Amino acid sequence: MNSARWQQINHLFHQTLERDAGSRESFLRERTTGDPELYQEVRTLLDSHARTEGFLDEPAWGIAADLVLGDAAESLTGKRVGSYRVLEEIGRGGMGVVYAAEDERLRRTVALKALTPEYTRDPLRRERLTREARAAAALSHPAIATIFALEEIDGELYMVSELVRGKTLRDELAAGPLPPSRLVPVLVAIATALEAAHEQGIVHRDLKPENIIRREDGQIKVLDFGLAQTPSRPNVQASTRLTERGVALGTPGYMAPEQLSGGDVDARADIFAFGVLAWELATGEHPFGTDMAAVLARMTELIEGRATGLSRALPFPGLDRIVRRCMRARPQERYPTGGALLADLRELERSGDVAPATVPRDAIWWWQFHQTAMAILNGVMPAAVWAVRRWITLPQGSFLFLATLMLATVSVTLRLNLLFTSRVHPSMLVEHRARLFPAIVFADALLAATLLVTAARIAGDHDEVAALILTVAVVILASLTLIEPATTRAAGLLPGGPKAG
Repeated sequence: MNSARWQQINHLFHQTLERDAGSRESFLRERTTGDPELYQEVRTLLDSHARTEGFLDEPAWGIAADLVLGDAAESLTGKRVGSYRVLEEIGRGGMGVVYAAEDERLRRTVALKALTPEYTRDPLRRERLTREARAAAALSHPAIATIFALEEIDGELYMVSELVRGKTLRDELAAGPLPPSRLVPVLVAIATALEAAHEQGIVHRDLKPENIIRREDGQIKVLDFGLAQTPSRPNVQASTRLTERGVALGTPGYMAPEQLSGGDVDARADIFAFGVLAWELATGEHPFGTDMAAVLARMTELIEGRATGLSRALPFPGLDRIVRRCMRARPQERYPTGGALLADLRELERSGDVAPATVPRDAIWWWQFHQTAMAILNGVMPAAVWAVRRWITLPQGSFLFLATLMLATVSVTLRLNLLFTSRVHPSMLVEHRARLFPAIVFADALLAATLLVTAARIAGDHDEVAALILTVAVVILASLTLIEPATTRAAGLLPGGPKAG
């Protein structure tokens, strides 16, 4: 799938989605007359959109697995394939069906993947797949499922690999995000697998929770390196690459921009997928959302070279920095290889900075009290200015009231939002406050200035009221310059305060 084709599919998908449900089918058939492949691609996306879940987990070239599995869709359970006796089906996807089988020659149980006709009937792809499988078979690492062989039996291709029993990370995510005690060790294990592969010039290209299994003894295993790619190099012929230039293989929600557009990929594409995976494991949510239309829009932004912002920070500050570097749109801004990524992860693991960024309960009370007090004080000010506006020459009195009302509304809203976050989502408070506080400073400073002008305009005729308004303005300024920094630092929300935790 090249970039132009992707843009065509994406555009038609959104056009069709805008139609009412009853007219979508006729509209799509009319727009794809003479191009049945385009119809099928968009039809598959529409069907997946209706289901919502699952789109992020399916390969871009295999969203409708049953359409490409062909003869492989017929179960081989109970049959004999060469020297392998098929025991049970354990999974299927766009590239084929995976079975547990007994290797009768070596008396061991293996994973037998029956590959799709796309690979068995194309001599060029068969040759490329053989080369890549041979390279992957040379990988020997505790976190990588070992490739034993690529067998051709009765004209069909089968990948034989280590059988790994356990739960995929997708299964584990069903119970929510991974706790910190398990999160970083899992990420370190995955990074060690990537380091080993990248050192051999092998790129996985389809790293996602479904391709990673936690064995029953706790060992993490990355699957499907046998279907990976050795990136092209200046001195390597193009025929050593598994796919042609302009063809995008992978899973949409985890593909790097250069991969989405069908260009050459290297280790940095795996780094991008790792970032998406790490975010998902830490939060239980995909960073690009779960709605297909939103994900397609994000993918288009990536292809066009525009940065895709993340809605919030991870609750683990040290990991947030690493993950954001992984997911940068430009490959040169990411970690160059799994080894460089692993170095930072190990440093994070050694530092112990993997706990959620929370604040001490005994220290945060004063900060919460201060936010409440300032919200109440600022909220009263519009009423006070409204009461004295008649003492000021029109229209200045009305302008001062409207300015006070607007600025107080902004300040009170933001402070109450921080209070809500401190009680409901304390792990997000540090990052959330850092984002909102500049706006609070701006609003409070202008509010104080407006009150000073109001006090000056009524002084002489109403000195007592002017003094009261002046005092409130001074309190607001003192809060910004003295009280706010002190309570914030004591709560552990500023550098130099007690360690959050």
